[in-house]
Amino acid sequence: MAAQKAKDKEGGAKRAQRATSNVFAMFPQAQIQEFKEAFTMMDQNRDGFIDVEDLKDMYASLGREPSVKDLEAMLKEAPGQLNFTAFLTIFGEKLHGTDPENTILSAFQMFDAENKGFLEEEYIKDLLTNMGDNFTNDEIRQTWKEAPFSGGKLDYKKFCKILKGSDTDDLAA
Repeated sequence: MAAQKAKDKEGGAKRAQRATSNVFAMFPQAQIQEFKEAFTMMDQNRDGFIDVEDLKDMYASLGREPSVKDLEAMLKEAPGQLNFTAFLTIFGEKLHGTDPENTILSAFQMFDAENKGFLEEEYIKDLLTNMGDNFTNDEIRQTWKEAPFSGGKLDYKKFCKILKGSDTDDLAA
């Protein structure tokens, strides 16, 4: 035990770092329970940490054999050992990694001089393919699958809610 502590102090083993904010407040309790179940399924040896061997065993149960290099790359996303808190933090960052809804809405409103809440489809397509990080035709098709168009116009308020997973029922007016 003392040898392990000395090894940890010397930097030999990475320790899980504590999240700076309460990651458990980011999700509803039911969703945290679902993440816990997923974590437990991946923690094949039930030691409270997901490591390369756990991932290898999990993928093997799915009939897959990724390289050790790929598995190690997955684990490098964690700031240290991948315990449940680190696992939840990673999901929080991935799921909440977009701008706040009002920031996205403001960006659309910049292009809506008359503040109608709608933008012409062709105008949006032109912006996406010619400004900033240009979208490919495939990316446009993928975006259009989810975008609320009606009569050739994008309802960008509803689209912002879709992007952020907010309730769109209050927009039915």
